[in-house]
Amino acid sequence: MNRLYLPFIITLIFLFIISCNKEQVIFKEIEFQISEHILPDYFITSIDFDSKGNAWIGTFKQGMIKYNDGQTTIYNSENSAIPDSVVIWDIKIDNYDNIWLGTNGLIKFDGTTFEFFNTQNSPLLEDIVWSIGIDKNNIIWLASCRFKQGGLMSFDGTTWKSYTPENSLLPANSVKDIVVDNNNNVWLAMSEIVNNACMVKIRNGEWTIYDDSAIGFRPYYFGNLAIGRNNILIASLDYGLSSMWDITRPNIIQFDGYKCTINNPVDEYGNSLGYVGVVNTDLEGNIWASLISNEVELAVFNGEKWYYNEPDCPFEDAFAIETDLQDRIWVGTGTGIYIIEK
Repeated sequence: MNRLYLPFIITLIFLFIISCNKEQVIFKEIEFQISEHILPDYFITSIDFDSKGNAWIGTFKQGMIKYNDGQTTIYNSENSAIPDSVVIWDIKIDNYDNIWLGTNGLIKFDGTTFEFFNTQNSPLLEDIVWSIGIDKNNIIWLASCRFKQGGLMSFDGTTWKSYTPENSLLPANSVKDIVVDNNNNVWLAMSEIVNNACMVKIRNGEWTIYDDSAIGFRPYYFGNLAIGRNNILIASLDYGLSSMWDITRPNIIQFDGYKCTINNPVDEYGNSLGYVGVVNTDLEGNIWASLISNEVELAVFNGEKWYYNEPDCPFEDAFAIETDLQDRIWVGTGTGIYIIEK
């Protein structure tokens, strides 16, 4: 072999090895259709799935539902510790398939026994739990707060810890949502008052506050949080308290801890599809968003392009989006759940 070509060949081999080891990101078109409509008589507020594939569903004053392949069990005041008069704001399943409900207090269900926590029988800060996150150590994180009252709590099954602006770096009382990322960081969306929102990351006891200087603009009010592809934090912005209709304002942001990117759902011409309700991701990391719009109710982002439903989509006002073990999308609405196949 001619020695003049040897360095060139070595360089090609080196580049080939690097390209093989580098993670390949493949964008694909997404087509989705509604495959089932279940529980049409129920107003759905929250959904999660246990390791066996059972869906556990929270409702607006209609109790909790266990659902699997058409088999339904209703838990309400007649057979459980769940009063008919409460809203189940959030539902999460821990590492041992215990079900945790955020409602007028905190409820744990182990499949047999219900345990109800409130300010009378526990250190719970307020008799309300808006959001729940569960980390890899099976610590339960919860938002137990009202306007300028309460704050964040953690519970390991034995010990409660509370975090407020008075005893911690928590910048405000009102925790809007909680999510735990793939590195076991706990993320908080903080929205006490409009135009004064921020995000908080808790990592091994260390707190980092991300305000408008880190985000790049001043968020109006946070909606909910999700974790997307490459462990990117995804947050929706809520303009429900605003009197101004301007759907071009930031609706979804993606944040890697250093840089914030605005990612508004748009059509093929770059026109905004509407305000965002809730966001979540599927098993492939695609972003799903419910929309407040005249025609479009649901959109999905594959990392490169937004896809959205046709104008004759049968549901409006989605309040929950979750992905099951088969990577099907469950959209909770005021008239039951629509299950979407990709």
